[in-house]
Amino acid sequence: MKSRDLYTRHDLIASNYTITELSNDKFLHQFTPSTTDTTYQFEANGSPIIVEGERYNIGFFVDENNNNIIELSALSKTSEVNPMFSYAYSLQLAREDHLVEKEKNDTRVSHNATDGYYWGKKYAWRMFGTVISDNAFFKYLKEINHPTVPCVTNNPDMAYSSDPSTAYKEEGLEDAMRNLISTAERVTPAYFKSPLYSKKFSIKGIKAITDKK
Repeated sequence: MKSRDLYTRHDLIASNYTITELSNDKFLHQFTPSTTDTTYQFEANGSPIIVEGERYNIGFFVDENNNNIIELSALSKTSEVNPMFSYAYSLQLAREDHLVEKEKNDTRVSHNATDGYYWGKKYAWRMFGTVISDNAFFKYLKEINHPTVPCVTNNPDMAYSSDPSTAYKEEGLEDAMRNLISTAERVTPAYFKSPLYSKKFSIKGIKAITDKK
């Protein structure tokens, strides 16, 4: 899973791509999305990596000079997404983090449900939904009436921090996501539709999967 320190952007259409030679025998690659004047960049060899007009999912950080630096391991073409492969990859990453996330959920999320295990909002998405955006994940679960309970989440890094929220029943979450992804059909280069969900949604390529919003 990509670092939570990376910011993520999805479905950027690359334009104004340039490659400039640097003094360290590397080359500076820069481009802007076609709809904004924001510049993203990275250092690599002199071979082109970005294709003008292609759609990309990216992960990046902002350096001390306020440059948006792309992490190449988090750069992927939107058009090459394999939905079920991405879903399986996201699920495996979540399983590897299961013990850590469950401990956080147990200590930070409080509720009164007695009919099974419930995950707080953030942890439910991390464990079952990172193949799509958190926003799409929660809207989809609401549409299919997945069981929820009110809860309170506590942030141990902030004194007296208790926030009302929602927790999601674990039973059925994996099946709900598998059903969504397995019925998804591409309707644009970047978006999918499923008969189970009323809205278009994007499915991340494996290089773009992160548990940062």
